[in-house]
Amino acid sequence: MQNKIFSPLIALFFGVLSLQSCAHHPEKKETSTVNEKVVREGRFDVIPLVGNFYAKRAILDNGLKLIIVRDASSPTFAYQTWFNVGSRNEIFGKTGLAHFFEHLMFKGTRSHKEGEFDALLEQAGAEGLNASTSTDHTDYVQELPKEYLDLIIGLESDRMVNLIVNDESFKTERDVVQNERRFRRENSAEGLIYESLFELAYKTHPYHWPVIGYEQDLNMMTSQDARDFYERYYSPDRATIVVVGDVDEDKVLRKVESAYGHIAAKHTPDGVITPEPEQTAQRRKKEYINSEVEKLWMGFKTPKYDSPETAIFEVIQAVLTDGMNSRLDRALVESGIAAGVSSGSFAMKDPGLFSVIADLQKGKTAGVAEAIILRELDRLKNTPIPDDEMKRAKNIIRFKFFERMATSNGKAHFIGDNDVMFGNFEQGIQFQNRIQNVTAEQIQETAKTYFDTTKLTVITAVPKKQTQTKDKK
Repeated sequence: MQNKIFSPLIALFFGVLSLQSCAHHPEKKETSTVNEKVVREGRFDVIPLVGNFYAKRAILDNGLKLIIVRDASSPTFAYQTWFNVGSRNEIFGKTGLAHFFEHLMFKGTRSHKEGEFDALLEQAGAEGLNASTSTDHTDYVQELPKEYLDLIIGLESDRMVNLIVNDESFKTERDVVQNERRFRRENSAEGLIYESLFELAYKTHPYHWPVIGYEQDLNMMTSQDARDFYERYYSPDRATIVVVGDVDEDKVLRKVESAYGHIAAKHTPDGVITPEPEQTAQRRKKEYINSEVEKLWMGFKTPKYDSPETAIFEVIQAVLTDGMNSRLDRALVESGIAAGVSSGSFAMKDPGLFSVIADLQKGKTAGVAEAIILRELDRLKNTPIPDDEMKRAKNIIRFKFFERMATSNGKAHFIGDNDVMFGNFEQGIQFQNRIQNVTAEQIQETAKTYFDTTKLTVITAVPKKQTQTKDKK
């Protein structure tokens, strides 16, 4: 299972296509008061998605959301389950539970012995079987031939309520997670720097600790901790199921209701999430890494995901680092100072970070790169972006959006991610529209407000060999 945070920045680490026109066209019957474009069709709200595609949403009595998009371009379907729980729902001393439990979800249930879940899906020809945990949510994804709808509904509904978490499976999986943590932190310079950045930027909020958790917490964790987490957060009222592909919406609803409808809602609150105090001074830290070159990570606090400024930061990111003609690519990469540069928002439910990351060329220093980056950020504050540059940035964002929406998995991921982050996925569509309406004046105002160097967090990573050489001298 892959542990990741869904954000433009992480995507840079680790575009307009023609979509099929065979989507179902609903008959408009009753206008919803939620959105003037939403109509009611039987038990479904019907919402325009992209191109000729519509999404149908139904909410079961136990609070489970079901969102379906019919796409008959391939005799397959994507099936994704999104839980509204992530590392922000943990407490200090119990870090890593959300990600750890993601692993446990592939163990045995009262109906299927350990290993049977994977074996049945492999036999059915499933593709993309995966899961991921972020600060704010956990998702489970797969894609299957259309005739295996009953199979995946049965398996996923079973492990929502019947999972067995015993000492044996717990200890085995804890070893796996500890190895994963060592690989991601000790064998990865980026993993170490990423962890350091958030530890430095956040002092009280759960975003302070890594999604994968701390080694000491994982060592102290018990199977009872995992069972308690399961009982608390894995319930239908915290879940959204997204089905995209060659399916009949009414049939999917009947089957999902039959399999999940009896599972009781728990109405579990998020718990006490300590807000982060305003940062009032610059924070800096130096890390020593196994690398031939220096690395620079810079972070500025940003508003939470559903704030108006989030769309503005998307355009800023494209202006700064999308493509060879972007400002920081020209200033750092073409000049020979950096081998690569990226930027983007760790946009989260609570205030997040806009980060700029540079991998320096050998012999170049992070201090030089930081000065150039700050110069370009000042330029955003003081000089309006020309119309042609704004158009280029927005076109790149729009292309990537349509490229993402060209596949069943892409549509499902967009819907699930935006549903758990915004509370309803149609705000994700509105977000894309807001991006296209961003003005140069809004970028200036946002840059002045949030790119405040007195509130900057910086991690400078230098090669261990370089440090050892200096020490010998």
